[in-house]
Order: sequence, then C-alpha cells, then structure tokens
Amino acid sequence: MYTIKRAAQLTGISLSTLRAWERRYGVVSPARSDGRYRLYSDADLRALGIMASLVNEGWSAREAAAETKARISGPVSRPTPEPLSEEAQPPVLAGLDRLIEAAQLLDPATASDVLDDAFARAGFERVVDDWLMPTLVALGDAWADGRISVAGEHLLSYTVQRRLAAAYEAAGGRANGPVVMLGLPAGARHELGILAFAVAARRAGFATAYVGADLPHDDWELAVRARDAAAVVLAVPRPADVAPARQLCERLLASHPQLVVFVGGSCQDEVGAGSVPLGHRLATGVERMAATLAQRRPDRSERPGADGSGTVQHHG
Repeated sequence: MYTIKRAAQLTGISLSTLRAWERRYGVVSPARSDGRYRLYSDADLRALGIMASLVNEGWSAREAAAETKARISGPVSRPTPEPLSEEAQPPVLAGLDRLIEAAQLLDPATASDVLDDAFARAGFERVVDDWLMPTLVALGDAWADGRISVAGEHLLSYTVQRRLAAAYEAAGGRANGPVVMLGLPAGARHELGILAFAVAARRAGFATAYVGADLPHDDWELAVRARDAAAVVLAVPRPADVAPARQLCERLLASHPQLVVFVGGSCQDEVGAGSVPLGHRLATGVERMAATLAQRRPDRSERPGADGSGTVQHHG
C-alpha cells in the first residue's frame, strides 16, 4: 500500500489532482489507515496511470474517468490483428515472458540476463529498434492490465536504464565531433528512448552531453552556453511533452541562432518551431543528425564525416 504522497510520486499526478479525481470522478477508492490516512493499492495506481494517460492524450477528465472505470472493470476490447507469417514475426516476444515473470518476482538478475541475451544477438542500434522499444511497449501493456505491479515496472525500468547507462559509458573515448546535448524538457520524465539515442550518437563519434529528464529551461540555456553545443536533441514521447518541447525549442533558437534542435519520440512531428525530426530508428536518426549538421555547420572540420561525405561511421 502507498501513501498519497508516494502515489503522487509514482504516477506523476499532483496531490490536488489526485484528490480531485477521487472526489469528483470516483476513479479510485483508497483504503484508510488507523490514522485515517489514504492508502493506495497497486490497482489504484494502475487506474490513476490509465486516467493520466488518457488526459494527456486529450480526453476530458470526465470522459477519461468513464473509460478508466470501463478498462479496469473488464477486458479492453481491441481489434484482433491479422496473424503475421513466421518470417514476419517481430522479435518483440523474445524474452518478454521472462521479463514479466522477473517483474512479478522482483528479480533483477533474471531481467538483466534477458537484456544481456538480447544485446548479444545483434548490434546495439538494431536491438534497441527491433526488440527493446517494442518490448517496453508490451511491458507497459502488462502493467496496465495488472500483470505487473508498480514495483515490478520500476524494477524493469531501472534495469533497462542501468544497461543503457553502461552502454553509454562504454562508448566513451570515441568522441571527436561537435558537441550534442541530449535530454528532456521540463516535466518530461520518460528517458529510456533518449538515453538509447545518446548511446547511438556517442557510438557514431559525436561528443555527447547527456543531461537527463525534466531539465528546467533555464538550465538548458546554461548547459548549451557552457558547452558551446552545436545541437540539442529533445525527446518528446508523450502528447503532454509537446508544448514544453516547443517552448524550449523557441527559446533556445532565439538565444542561439546557430544551434540545431533535433526532436525524437512518438510526438516529434508535433513540435515544429524550427525543430528537425529524427524519425523513429536510431541509425537513421543519427545519420540524419550528421547530415544536417554537415549542411548547416560546414566550418566544423571535426564533425563526423568531415571528409565531405556527411556520413557517420557506426561501430558494432
């Protein structure tokens, strides 16, 4: 069971909003401790997470509450996808059951073993694009339908983050290109995708500075100035992250006209404001970044592809 403060931290919902959703819409009915404090279960946190996602997608609170109640009271009606041929089966299911079991048992060793097996099968970029990201989506579905607890989801996220951080450190020492700063705008916290891209960029020869999640705009300004960055890469994984990313992009380009702001993530095409979308695959995104910088900053001889080709040498 979780206190209201902990529930707010785990779901990213403010205390006032959490109380309002409980009082006005009855999305959750927390138990009470002997001292009359609210206590939230894993099921309550799942319901709050579903409602928050719907609101972020543009649903009204009333509509989101009704849909949340429908989802948690019975199976979600989804269209049945057409079966794929054996050759077309995506690798997303490889190790998925073991990861779900690891989350259920809070077993980080097994989760780490699955990740090690996956990254041993192919190059980093291919594993991330074709296995890791689709698998994370499937794990999110498992959390939403109750097969994984909040604690289990956090365990898996931390295990993946630790694995990506290790890959980022291992790619160090190859940097000889322009400085690229990578992270998320204020309020954005889903950083696994941008961390994976930071690894790919570093492997390709960029001098990267990874600044992480939820960085205030003032600190972005200071960081860009301190490192004389040639480019910034922002992740925009959720609809709620679009407005902060757009505001940050406008602010950075106004104060640093030579800067290039790249955007990635599910909502990258909605940012605009002079940003450059990177697409949805690591290798092509890094190549697009290299080509764009080669065109816009031809005076930087130390960039990747400085022979004039604008291409990037990939490792692994």
